Amino acid sequence: MFVSNLSRCAGIVFILITGLSGAYAAPELTLAEAERLALEQAPWLQHHLTNADAAAERAVYEGRLPDPQLTLGVANVPTDSYRLNREDMTMTVVGVRQAFPPGRTLALKSERAEKELARERARVQMEQRNLIRQVRQAWLELYYQEQSLHTLDESRRLARKQLDAAEARYRAAQETQQSVLRSRQALARLDERAPMIRAQTLRLQAQLARWIGDAAYHPLPAELPVLPAVPGAFDYTHHPDWIATQTMLDEARVEVDMVRQEYKPGVMLDVSYGFRRPMPDGTERPDLLSAMVTLDLPVFRNKRQDRKLAEKQTMEAGARFELDDKRRELESMDLSLRAELDGLTEREKIFAEQLIPATRREAQVTVAGFARDQSEYRDALMKSLDAELEYLRLRVDRAKAQAELLYLTGEKP
Repeated sequence: MFVSNLSRCAGIVFILITGLSGAYAAPELTLAEAERLALEQAPWLQHHLTNADAAAERAVYEGRLPDPQLTLGVANVPTDSYRLNREDMTMTVVGVRQAFPPGRTLALKSERAEKELARERARVQMEQRNLIRQVRQAWLELYYQEQSLHTLDESRRLARKQLDAAEARYRAAQETQQSVLRSRQALARLDERAPMIRAQTLRLQAQLARWIGDAAYHPLPAELPVLPAVPGAFDYTHHPDWIATQTMLDEARVEVDMVRQEYKPGVMLDVSYGFRRPMPDGTERPDLLSAMVTLDLPVFRNKRQDRKLAEKQTMEAGARFELDDKRRELESMDLSLRAELDGLTEREKIFAEQLIPATRREAQVTVAGFARDQSEYRDALMKSLDAELEYLRLRVDRAKAQAELLYLTGEKP
């Protein structure tokens, strides 16, 4: 009775400990959660967001007139007496000066700032896509390493079991020493793979931690996630990298127009009011009002404006070539990535429908004849392990290729 109650209590304690350990176990890090954390926490993305905010502020002030200038002074003071009421033209002057840039310079500066803002926003979108792509690549590779380790551990368990059986048969004089040594060698080959896989796992976790912090060290789910479907057609004009390059060309065109405004004169308007003191006998003097307009004289055009215009036109031509190169680059990436994805999809189908079932059937047949030939069992074990790892590698590579293509095409909302 005592033993029965003790066993029952031990069972209850085991259940409680198991439940508590499960309750306090680290949550799984899904791919969707890794993407969310990266978008929220990555300092590199926050840097580009602050650049966009700065460009938005710049777009507000660029098209405004420069601040007016206030002038204060005393004019026409006689140097023999330095008295302010002796000479008729001695006065205290207060004035305001305002500069007006030539032509449409202000409107063009505002337009250029808007183009810069559009470029920064496109760069933010591009960095968001790039961040999601890198997180997916690292997460998927980490998934492969963890699943490889699980598969390897199962194969090591079977190899250990086979070695124990071989040693037992050897002690019973039913097996040769050479067979036992081969079984040990097969187990050693499996043991040799584990340290490299663990090192790769730690490296990838450290890489993920750059974007998502300590959550990178949480366990991953057992199932490979399903990524969003790839759009059927690719429109390069919607890719943020192309949009950013297009806005650079637009900026270059605006800067060409801004240089053309320098052929026109800028204007400086100066208005001042002079206060005159009464004469020594008390007679009042009238105050004086002055107004002047100052004009720029762009007369040395061949040395300044012409050279500057040629510079900006050359930069515009360079931006046009860069935009065309970006189009070709994006279209080439689309074609190559789709070809890679199609090839991996076809290979995965062949593995799933033909190679993996055949390898598993061969292993089952070999296990059924285990007592007759252990060398075949060892070969079947290694062949099955290699096939499972290659199939896993193929599935992960296909998902990584799909992630690359989604970076290019974008995802359907």
